[in-house]
Amino acid sequence: MAGDSEQSVQNKTFDGLAAVRERCPDCDVAIGEEHTDGCDVARCVVNGRQQLGCEANHDCGGDVWSGWWPGEVDCQRLGWMIGPGLPDLNRLYTEAVWDSQKRQWVKPT
Repeated sequence: MAGDSEQSVQNKTFDGLAAVRERCPDCDVAIGEEHTDGCDVARCVVNGRQQLGCEANHDCGGDVWSGWWPGEVDCQRLGWMIGPGLPDLNRLYTEAVWDSQKRQWVKPT
């Protein structure tokens, strides 16, 4: 049944993160779709920062909605969690380095 599959996706977690969000909370695109122009959730694929405020002289590229807030999965992968379901995004943006090839935050070498 469609309702059963929707329910299972809504309850999906990623190793201690909150449940996946089916749609971007700002531009309302579905998982796997590119954010629309002007979306404040979209990230610049060149530097990993918020696309809406990016003042760099480059094409920010097309960021895709994953179902999680930007940086949450990176915090989990790096072990930077404040507690269950609470990624330390402040630490991520101050200590990590953006890898534009992998499109993820990494620990500095």
